[in-house]
Amino acid sequence: MRKLFLVPLAVACTLVVASASAADVETIAFFDFAASEHPESIQVDRHGHIYVSLAPRGEIRKIAPDGAQSTLAFLPLHQEVQPCENSAGSASIAGIALDHQHNVYVNVRSCRAADFGIWKVTPDGQQSLVANLPGNASPNGIAYHNGSLYVADSALALVWRVQARRVQANGQSPVRLWTVDSLLRHPPSPPPGFPGPNGLQIFRDELYVSVSSRGHVVAFPINADGSAGPGRVHAMIGLDDFAFDVQGNLYAMTNFFNTVVRVTPDGATETLLTLEDGLDGPSSGAFGGENDRKNLYIANAAFSFAPPPTPTPRRPSVMRLHIGIRGEPRP
Repeated sequence: MRKLFLVPLAVACTLVVASASAADVETIAFFDFAASEHPESIQVDRHGHIYVSLAPRGEIRKIAPDGAQSTLAFLPLHQEVQPCENSAGSASIAGIALDHQHNVYVNVRSCRAADFGIWKVTPDGQQSLVANLPGNASPNGIAYHNGSLYVADSALALVWRVQARRVQANGQSPVRLWTVDSLLRHPPSPPPGFPGPNGLQIFRDELYVSVSSRGHVVAFPINADGSAGPGRVHAMIGLDDFAFDVQGNLYAMTNFFNTVVRVTPDGATETLLTLEDGLDGPSSGAFGGENDRKNLYIANAAFSFAPPPTPTPRRPSVMRLHIGIRGEPRP
């Protein structure tokens, strides 16, 4: 969910621009760019609490329905470990997911190999390592489904599955390669800085992955035994992470392209928000819970390495867009 990607030109030219009116969108939380508060991944629980991963800080920030912000946890990035014990050479956190008990699962790209992997944070802030991953991995998007966690790996071009309900003797959960389908692979000459498998979401027992380096979204059936069915290209669009409504519309956060784009099940697209609406690197989105499911919450990561929205200052934030269609239910 971080790194550069753009909507391919052929796709960008087909977009129907339909920017939301000012009455439909508002900024509900701001963050401090100077303090490296870059909200990369976002989740909303059933009670209206918003969770964001402030990637370079290793922090999970919680936003109450009244707007009050608090720190739920700082994950162990161990930036003091040099040389950094992962292939990226730097530390951050990436995607987050929620389960039905409001536990937060976090992809932690620590500089300490023993802490590199998927972590769990309980509602009271207690932390534990769920599954260690190899240092040449790059865990990015993550989703919880029926007791398992599914993780997109941007570097190794695959999806991991972690059986979160099972705990082994070492205190961790079993982790397996879920799919290495060819549709997840990097192209022969990937654009510099473009990640492979990036955002990851589940809709109606299918797992969807945005592959930024290939500019498409791939869908995989989740078989009854939990294994992966064959992949198919669902949409030809480059994006970061995304969300679904109950009708199967996909809401794409295009990050550096500074748009939020709705993709219908038949592939038609329209641009809902642009830079002029206040976007600054939209990296992920999530619908509200319970009575708030017609609102889409958008995390503007405003990463330091991204082009700034000149002439305005950088604006890491959370925005709320009224969609008018209920979001797909999530834990």
